[in-house]
Amino acid sequence: MPPRSRPSVEAEGGIRENGSMAEADQEQYESILVLNNMVEADLMERLLNEAGLPFFIREWHDVNYDGIWVEQKGWGWVMGRTADEEAIRAIYRDRIAGGDGPSD
Repeated sequence: MPPRSRPSVEAEGGIRENGSMAEADQEQYESILVLNNMVEADLMERLLNEAGLPFFIREWHDVNYDGIWVEQKGWGWVMGRTADEEAIRAIYRDRIAGGDGPSD
């Protein structure tokens, strides 16, 4: 039986990630694109895991403001390695946005 990939981790602060934090410390990660809602986040998590790309998904969540920034900033954002930016944007554009491109 093939080895199972490590499941994503949802940590305090709305972070989902694949790969270890030690790996992230050794590479340059940047904000790549904004996600509009939790459905996009779930789909991107699944697609990026399938592609084997390391990533973080952060949610704009602030208990004090109860989601008022979602309209202005989006639901959250995807962070990934600088070298994987084109691949991550292509996955979003082709599989989620329907060719319209990421919302930045």
